[in-house]
Amino acid sequence: MASLKHVRLPLCLLIVIAFALPSASAASPEAEETDDGKEWTLLIYWDSDNDLEAYLDFAIDTWKSALTDNSEINFIVYMDILSVSGTWIYDIHDGECHTVETWEELNSSDSATLERFLDYGFQNYPAEKTMLVLQDHGYAWRGVCRDETNGNGIMVVDDMARTIREASASNGVRVDVLAMDVCDAATVEFVYELRGAVDWFVASELFMPDEGLPYQQILTALVADPEVAPREFAYDLVDMYMAYYGSKTLYEHTDPGDQNYATLSAFDMSLVDELGAAFMDVAEALEPLVAENADAVKAALNYAFICNRQSMGGYEYVPDAYTLLQGLRGIDGDLDDAIASFADAFNAALLNEGSSAKFKDVITGLNIWFPPCLALYNGMAWDWSRQFVYHDIGLDLVDDSRWYQCLMEYYFAMEGLQNRPNQL
Repeated sequence: MASLKHVRLPLCLLIVIAFALPSASAASPEAEETDDGKEWTLLIYWDSDNDLEAYLDFAIDTWKSALTDNSEINFIVYMDILSVSGTWIYDIHDGECHTVETWEELNSSDSATLERFLDYGFQNYPAEKTMLVLQDHGYAWRGVCRDETNGNGIMVVDDMARTIREASASNGVRVDVLAMDVCDAATVEFVYELRGAVDWFVASELFMPDEGLPYQQILTALVADPEVAPREFAYDLVDMYMAYYGSKTLYEHTDPGDQNYATLSAFDMSLVDELGAAFMDVAEALEPLVAENADAVKAALNYAFICNRQSMGGYEYVPDAYTLLQGLRGIDGDLDDAIASFADAFNAALLNEGSSAKFKDVITGLNIWFPPCLALYNGMAWDWSRQFVYHDIGLDLVDDSRWYQCLMEYYFAMEGLQNRPNQL
């Protein structure tokens, strides 16, 4: 997500800070009764221990006003902010932000913190269906949730996926829907790493506006129809997002240009194994062809990389995966067959997708990392990013495929792509 400049703490945090009380409501944590089973539990992992704290007030106000009936909905938030030491668990209901737990300062980029929150939420707020939302900055294949107080690190995708699997297994609770309120999370690498961890995955392959997911619409829809199935809800979430960001007039937005860059997709995670296998077949067929067809690869890359806003901060290079591979057709018959199989697997796994008209037919739902030169592959555009090495960060898709080798073939086949200066 991007960031705002102003800072205004929400009322529930101001009360905690001013009076050292564990709750912003009259009830103490002991008085908060856990439910013996509602239709939905929404677990919101909200890491604002960075410049996104500025947008917290808007989010809490939206949650409090939108959840008009919590008889079938638990809305539980883990909150970490930059300006105050500590972390909090909120139970949003009756138009109030109730602090039910006050924890010590925790590293929200550590997967152990996510596990602690999942254990707490699973055990204390059972429901028929569970949606997990992770909110913060997103860094595509690298991970999510930057914590400035605790080393300015992030939670890498491998650790996040493992934590969700282990917490679900130990508590006997399945995450039905995982929604990513971050930039650049709808990647081939990301969804493949999450296979087996969740049932439905919703994310943007590009920029996520500061306002994030459309919580007003999400909660209004669940209040109106709490029996909605996870598959249907994941599908509808894409449409709600596009409706929210698709108009300049229906809703007031912080950045009036957000409607030009909106994209969200939902995937059936039970079919991601097939999607990953098909991508691996493409990479294997492509590798020996790259050197002699580097110009064709470059043309496909340039077309699939439609918008500079895919390159947040000058370090992220994530062309649309489907469009990129379609642009490689015609090089070789076996490669064409592999690309066709990938298209079939992709279309089978894709539940719903929406994107702004600006993107035309280029954006289809998932990106793939493809920096235009070796210097940018090695993170030379931003010192912070150099600590994350694509081929050595534990991503199953990278380890199990020849995609990294395809990238290296391309860089060393094209003159000048080994040490090109930063492209900011």
